[in-house]
Amino acid sequence: MSTPTRIISQQTKRIIESKTTVDVPVKQHSHAVAQLSKPTYELGDLLVSYLKQLDIDYVFGVPGGPIEPLYNALARSHQRGGPRAVIARHETGAAFMADGYARNSGKIGVCCGTVGPGTTNLITGVASAHDNHTPLLVVTAQTSLTNFGKGATQESADTGINTVAMFSHCTHYSSLVSHVDQFEQKLVSAVTAATKAPYGPAHLSIPLDVMRSQSGVSRPSYDLTKLIWQSELVDNENISALVKAMSISRKIVFLIGEGAAAAIDNILTIALMLDANIVTTPHGKGLISPYHPQFCGVIGFCGHKSAMNLINSDEVDLVVAIGTSLQETATNAWTVVQSIGSKMIHVDESEANLMRSPKAQLHVQGSINKTFIQVLEKLRVSPIAKQFENVKKWKPIDFSLFKNNEDAPHLRIEQDELEKTWSNDSPIKPQRLMNLLPKLLPAGTRYL
Repeated sequence: MSTPTRIISQQTKRIIESKTTVDVPVKQHSHAVAQLSKPTYELGDLLVSYLKQLDIDYVFGVPGGPIEPLYNALARSHQRGGPRAVIARHETGAAFMADGYARNSGKIGVCCGTVGPGTTNLITGVASAHDNHTPLLVVTAQTSLTNFGKGATQESADTGINTVAMFSHCTHYSSLVSHVDQFEQKLVSAVTAATKAPYGPAHLSIPLDVMRSQSGVSRPSYDLTKLIWQSELVDNENISALVKAMSISRKIVFLIGEGAAAAIDNILTIALMLDANIVTTPHGKGLISPYHPQFCGVIGFCGHKSAMNLINSDEVDLVVAIGTSLQETATNAWTVVQSIGSKMIHVDESEANLMRSPKAQLHVQGSINKTFIQVLEKLRVSPIAKQFENVKKWKPIDFSLFKNNEDAPHLRIEQDELEKTWSNDSPIKPQRLMNLLPKLLPAGTRYL
């Protein structure tokens, strides 16, 4: 009988070929040969295999010697159709690219940097992701463990410029992987921290010699997709109160923040059912087309007068704030919170966000997605459901048909005033640029 070809160590080969009796049972000996012949991942390849579990397409960063093992692993992965590297011009840009990828894909953004300035350059983008509650995995290199404390060039450990401590102030988790056996557990901790509300970045610093090490496993030990799954809790009692409040209100405004992303389809359907107007915070503006017929603009920093006029209108008797932290830029220095006062119902997953609306008439805490699934179900079977016949006839709007700002009321209101500030001089003014871009680019273009 022929034996399958295997790659085995010289020591194992001598044992097999030796005529000397070896005091090992045959079955146990065969298992030992199989284990010795089984290939294992380098740590970089193991990391990439976990990214593939999460269906991540890209890792954004800038190469460097100490992080070369990760780029080698990404090159091998790319050949197999797995996650691949995207090279940025600067690490700060890489962090912002990962942020944009996470916002647009609904996945975790991943960025990386080499030691020293390669790591510290990431901090601005990572801090922005922390402020925006964007889930990121940040992987940075580190000088070899054997060189810690010797004054190695660009050492970033606790005996040098302590980048792990730096990142602890703008991430939900920051840790040094000091041994290969720690890696999987710490990666699980990092990804879990990044994907747990209120979401944000998590950081792993991996020394060069650890990154080059054999992981000791031939495949990932954990299923990350199961480990990061979180039960979506809902507040049934307050959901019923929310539905009742919306059913009896005369004029409703939905104030949408970035946290509403997963539920946006149901929110827009409910807005159509109730004939509610919609405004967004600056961070939530990408969730709805500016040409949607019920969209009235952006409140807060650099917002629209149309949105502020609507929020302040005496006709509005209910404002449903969804997935917003109500921080300064989202509320025009908190004036929005003051003006709507007890007219507001605040729906959010984060208790910290709900603490910023103490005057709200109702707080609904829990999964925003599950909350609005229930709201939609309750509205459809409510006594006033007959008023919602229009939603059954409604069809998705083809926004490619809208070419000019004249089709968007909130933009038309300010058109004349903006044009007074324009000129044909160079450089072009930002107001004019933002007006021209939608006319020059396709309707589905996303801007970051």
